[in-house]
Amino acid sequence: MNTASNFKWKVLPAILAAAFLAGCGGSGDDDAGPTASAPAFRSAGLVQAAPTVTTSASGQQVVSVSVLTQGGLKTLTTTAVTPASATAIQASLAPGNLVDWLASDTGAVTVPTDPAQTFNVVLAKGKSSDAQFNLQKYGASVARNANAPGPMVAAGWIYNKSGSTITVGDGSIVTADQAGRAYTTPIKRYEETYTVAPDAQVFNVNTDDYSKSTVSTLAAVPVTANYNYATTARQAAYLLFDNNYQNAANAKVVAIWYFTPQSKTDGKPVWDVPTQSPMLADKGTDPVSGQTYVAINATGVSAAPYTRSTEPFEMVKNTMYYVGDNEVASYVLKADMGTADTSDDKVIKIDAGWPNSGYQYFKNMELMGVDPRSVTDLWLTHGHGDHYGTAVEHLKMMDNAGKTMNLWASKEDVIGVKGDLQGNVWDIPGALPETETVLRARTNNFYEYDKWYDYGNVQIMVIWAPGHTPGTTNMLFRVKNPADGKFVIFGYHGGYGVNGLNSPTPANGWRRLSFQHGFSYLQNTVDVDFVAPQHTNQYPIVEVFQGLKAYNRDPANANKPLTMLDALTSRVFDSPAIGGTKVTTEFANQLEKRRSVVSYKASDVANRTYKSIETSGPFKPGREAGLTDIRATLLDSGKIVQGFVGAQNKNPAIPLLANGIVVPTDSYVDDPTGFFVQVSIDVQDTVYKGYVPPGLAQNSPGLGTSITYDGGPVESVHAAKGTFHPPEVLRTQRLKTLAEAQAVLAKIQKGRTVTISLNSGSEIVVPADVNATFR
Repeated sequence: MNTASNFKWKVLPAILAAAFLAGCGGSGDDDAGPTASAPAFRSAGLVQAAPTVTTSASGQQVVSVSVLTQGGLKTLTTTAVTPASATAIQASLAPGNLVDWLASDTGAVTVPTDPAQTFNVVLAKGKSSDAQFNLQKYGASVARNANAPGPMVAAGWIYNKSGSTITVGDGSIVTADQAGRAYTTPIKRYEETYTVAPDAQVFNVNTDDYSKSTVSTLAAVPVTANYNYATTARQAAYLLFDNNYQNAANAKVVAIWYFTPQSKTDGKPVWDVPTQSPMLADKGTDPVSGQTYVAINATGVSAAPYTRSTEPFEMVKNTMYYVGDNEVASYVLKADMGTADTSDDKVIKIDAGWPNSGYQYFKNMELMGVDPRSVTDLWLTHGHGDHYGTAVEHLKMMDNAGKTMNLWASKEDVIGVKGDLQGNVWDIPGALPETETVLRARTNNFYEYDKWYDYGNVQIMVIWAPGHTPGTTNMLFRVKNPADGKFVIFGYHGGYGVNGLNSPTPANGWRRLSFQHGFSYLQNTVDVDFVAPQHTNQYPIVEVFQGLKAYNRDPANANKPLTMLDALTSRVFDSPAIGGTKVTTEFANQLEKRRSVVSYKASDVANRTYKSIETSGPFKPGREAGLTDIRATLLDSGKIVQGFVGAQNKNPAIPLLANGIVVPTDSYVDDPTGFFVQVSIDVQDTVYKGYVPPGLAQNSPGLGTSITYDGGPVESVHAAKGTFHPPEVLRTQRLKTLAEAQAVLAKIQKGRTVTISLNSGSEIVVPADVNATFR
């Protein structure tokens, strides 16, 4: 779907129910079936040409536009309006836009109080060659009217037709599992077949010149040749139905707009697992490009969403589900307070994924037995489009159904950073673009941090973690496992990407330090059982499921099936043990990967687009040359942190996971023989107060220039008001062995005041005698 994210909409007053409309009957009450006196729907059609405006002697204007409708080519005209209103009306009428409108009893288009709402854009084709998909029941549809949802709209590539049916989908086809076992019936997850009404109107739409679009027939509609990814010419279409989602089983297609020239794909293969996944290493060579399958990088999601589709899966029985694509994660949590009154139960969706991919997320939810319209709360982690991309679309779907959905976000990404817990005042813009007017207006809940939201069998904690964006949030999901009644905790790092932080700039200095701090803070302060990654190139959550599925499909395992909780590992398999417990959790290991990327000079060497904090700063104020023999108070008992272990989720019980999954992104930081000791500490220096002050000028050795930084919070996001020395989470320099790390850790006693030295990167200096690190 290619729905603009900054559109507005408004439910029209019920008084307009009696207005004349083209279209068929619908339902009455939102939760009822068809009624004898079903209301008429808003009309819909595809804009054929740019609108024209005529002006009367009095200065009033009438907007006219040619539209390809269910009743044929029509010229629509508005009632007379002011010039300003005429300008607002025209904004929605770009050729190729599928729009809906309300007609008056005279046949003219009704202009509501807000003229910009005269025509609602359902889908927007324009000159775009990007693929657009929309399922029959979910996503874009004709707007609600007279207390009834509007008719459904579908979009996609045409793969089959008969005299009375048409099949539309995204071309995804899965013929075998990751172990190579063929499916009896190939899986076409996002493909649907619809009944076509005998009098359906068909148009051949010319996207090179919409004015040359012509009336056509179902018999003339081209069909995409086959499902082979090498078939690059595919027939795209929009379809309009005669009924709404409540009557989907009986709905018929009443209008088809098929587009010429045909859409083009890139001729690259599509997989359920992420692009360049290690699970593709044994799949051979692509006959089209000559590249090995594992080497092929799929087209970006916004242009080709079908390349990133994947199968949804259950993570905790009847409670937690993965419903994202194979690039960006999205989760659904079904919260049950355990009372007879179900009004306090919730269906919580975490993040909204890429724009243009809503059809996947909504269908994935349905495949997990969750109606997308049952979502009570949508929680967004930060203000980037790959995470809020379909939020507006989901809101509009709910509006059309007459249902409400709470929208949650961080105040810091919607409004901006105005202060911190230490009492500092800031004026830092959030990441959510100003153009996202609907999201800004509809966000009705801002997170309270560092507390558990208790929804019975599901509890969530949100932690403000600036860096990736000013308002990035991390989350902990505490989920009750129905199998044994015990809770398990999933750790979700909500802003893992380095993007925008590769090199120090005046604006990102405080965020680079906060980014680094956030990883160490989580490593030292939370206990997590499993990883719930935000992106599949952070942790191999999709590969784990596909490996599990292949295991369970093996006839030899028919009597010993495993669940996702069996397939996910809590501790790193190759981590050394102390007292019978592995040193490193999978969550801490995932955090260490990106912590290492941003911190150490190895990044500068391995990736020339990176400039690490170690070589390039910023450095905490007053520590540009480090600190020697400074006093500090130890605030916890410390932890040993192992260097990043590249093989994630190594699970010998499952053949495809027996060696773990080495995610390609930034794998150069693999350092399983390195160790650090990390501790929450109050360093009693006289300069650094837990934030970067505005106007801090520092030399960046890695860049060979001086940078004057904007101000912003670091540790002060967690410090109590009035705290002069906010607790820092600092680590030692790299230790060569676990024994050295144990020796250093043994010197840490909570509450003890010690003498330490720091280098310019605020790492605790390790002397030749490691026992003298904390003196």
